[in-house]
Amino acid sequence: MSSNQFQIGKYAFEFAPDTEVLFEDGGMSFNLKARPVAFDKTLHAPPFDPEGSDNPAPGQIAPSFWSSTFHFHDNHDAPHRRVRYLKNQPTHGFYMWEKGFAFGTRFFGEIDLRPDRIEMHGLLRHDYETDEQGVAVHVVWNCARGEVQLRPYTYSSFEEAMAAPPERVRRLLVSPWDARWRDELLRFTQLEFLSLEDLWTGTPETAITALPESFCKLTRLRELYLRTRYLARLPEDLGALEQLEVLSLQHCRIEALPDSIGQLAKLRRLLLDGNQLTTLPESVGKLPALELLSINRNPFESLPASLQNIAKVDIEKKNEALFRDIRYRPDVEVAVDREAFMACSSPRHVALLGDALARHGLTDYEGPLRRNARQALRLCTTQSEDYATPGSTRIGGTPDLPPGIDYPSTDGRLWRFYAQIDLAEIAALQSWLPRTGRLYFFGEGQEEGDGVRVLHSDAPASALLPHAWPEDGEFSDGCGVGDAHEGFKVRIDATVSLPNLYNAGGGRLSGEDSALLAIDKDDGQQEAYWALEAEFGGDGEGRNGAHLMNAHVFTQHENPQEQASRDKGGLPEEWVNLLTLRSDSKPGFCFWDAGTITFSIHEKDLAIGDFSRVHWSLESS
Repeated sequence: MSSNQFQIGKYAFEFAPDTEVLFEDGGMSFNLKARPVAFDKTLHAPPFDPEGSDNPAPGQIAPSFWSSTFHFHDNHDAPHRRVRYLKNQPTHGFYMWEKGFAFGTRFFGEIDLRPDRIEMHGLLRHDYETDEQGVAVHVVWNCARGEVQLRPYTYSSFEEAMAAPPERVRRLLVSPWDARWRDELLRFTQLEFLSLEDLWTGTPETAITALPESFCKLTRLRELYLRTRYLARLPEDLGALEQLEVLSLQHCRIEALPDSIGQLAKLRRLLLDGNQLTTLPESVGKLPALELLSINRNPFESLPASLQNIAKVDIEKKNEALFRDIRYRPDVEVAVDREAFMACSSPRHVALLGDALARHGLTDYEGPLRRNARQALRLCTTQSEDYATPGSTRIGGTPDLPPGIDYPSTDGRLWRFYAQIDLAEIAALQSWLPRTGRLYFFGEGQEEGDGVRVLHSDAPASALLPHAWPEDGEFSDGCGVGDAHEGFKVRIDATVSLPNLYNAGGGRLSGEDSALLAIDKDDGQQEAYWALEAEFGGDGEGRNGAHLMNAHVFTQHENPQEQASRDKGGLPEEWVNLLTLRSDSKPGFCFWDAGTITFSIHEKDLAIGDFSRVHWSLESS
C-alpha cells in the first residue's frame, strides 16, 4: 500500500487532521484537506491565490478536494471505480469541488476510488487552458475500510449487457433503441429496471408493433419504460408482471390496455401520454397502490368513474369531464353566446383578418384562423394622464373610485392599481362587456397566492372620487407609493388575436384546425405569421406591445384559460381573457422578466356581471 501523499506542482503538503472519508447511504464521500502553510510564490504559484476567499487566513493557503457521495456498482468484481473527471468520460453523478485555488482552476484527471483508498492523479488548470499549461496533482489517502453496498449497475446497451453474466443484469437502459424486439432480452431474468426508447429511430418494416406474450416472463421487473411510435398492442398477460411499480408507455400507439392490468397490485405510477387510447379498464381506478395516472393526449371517448379513486390524474380538462363533474358553478344557469368572442361573428374583424392574411401571404389558412381568431381590443398607452376627465380609460396611475368602494389593501398595505376601463367608450367595439360603468383592475403582487380584484361600478362620472396616495403609504410588494405606476392615457381600437402556435400541437388545435401546425414547419410562413401577430398585437407600442382584451396569450406551458380551469373549474374554452397587460416602459410595468399578466373570467360570470371570481396568471420567460 502506498503512503499518503498530497503533491501539487512543486510542493508536498501534509494532510490536515480533519481530513475525512464518510461512509453513508451505502456509499462514500471524502474531504481531503491540507494543513495551512504560508504562501510562497516560488513554490505555490500557480495555481494558488494568496488572497482567495477560501484561504484560512491572510497570506495562508490550504487546498482541499471534497466530493459528493458516490457508489460502487455490481458490474465490478470488487468495489472499485475509476472516474476520468471533467474529460472524455461522464462522471455518472459524481461531483467534486476544489477549494483554495485561484478562481476558475479545476481538477482534470483520474480518480481511483476504493473503500479504503482514494488516489487522484491529474492536473489543475483553467477550462480554457491546455494540459501543457496545467499543474500536476498527485493525492493519495489511505483510510480504514468502510462498509459499502454494491448498487445495481445500469447497462447502457444490449452489447454491454450480453457481455455480462445474465443474472448480474438488473438494470438496462438503451437509448436510442432501434425499436426491434430482441429475444435475448428474455435471458435477463433478474431485470428490475428496463428502459427502451427509440427517440424516433427504427423503421416500420423492422419495428415492434406488439409486445410478445413471452415478455411477461420478466416477472422481477419493477420499472418499465417503453417508448416507440410503432408499439400498438400489449401482451394480454401483462398482469403477470406483479412486481411492477412504474409502467411508462408514453408516446407509443397503444389502442387498448389488457384487462389483466388490474392485477398489478404494486403499481404506483402509470404513464400513458400520447397514445391512441379511447377508454381505460374499470380496474385501473381500483389499483390499490396507484398514486399517479398520466393520460394526456389520447382520443378518449369514455372513461370509468373509478378514476376518481386515484390521488392524481394528469389529463386535459376536456377529458377529465368524462369521469368527474368539473362544471363551473353548476348552480348558475345562464345562456352564453361563445361565438360573440370570436372574429368569425364580426364582419369588421373578418375583414381585418382577410386583408391581413392577403398581405402576409397566408390566405391558405383563412378557414382555421377564422374559427380560432378572437375579436380583440388593443389598448395603446399614449401620453401621460392629466386626470382632467374623471373615469376615463387609463393604464397605471390612480383610479377614480365611486363612493362606497375602498381601495384594496392587505393589513394596511396597498395593492397595485393597473387599469380602469370606461365601458361606454368601448361599447361600440365589442359586445361581451357591460355597456356602461367602469372596470378597475388591482393586484396584490406577482407571486403565487397573491390576490387579484376586478371591480365593476355603474356610478356616474360625476360621483367618482380621484384616489390620492397617503404620504406614508406602502404597497403590498414592499415598495413605497413613490414607486407607483405612472398613469397614461390610452388609444383603443379593434383588432384580431390569433392563436399562438407554440406548443399548439399538444391538443389545443385538433381536427381541421391542426392544419395551422404546418406554419411552424415552414420558415417563410412562420416569419409571416409572426409578423401578422405583431401587427395585430401592436408590437412596438410601449416596450413589449399594446395591452389586449379578449386575446390569445403566448405561454410556454399552460395558458391563462388552462390555469383558470385547473384552479377554479370549468373547461379552458369557457374562460375569457378579460385583460392582458404587457410589460410597458411608459407606466413602468415589468411583470417578472418583461412578461404579461392576464385577468381571466369565466363566461358564466361575465354573462351575469359577476367580477368577484376573476383569475390571474403571469407569463414570463
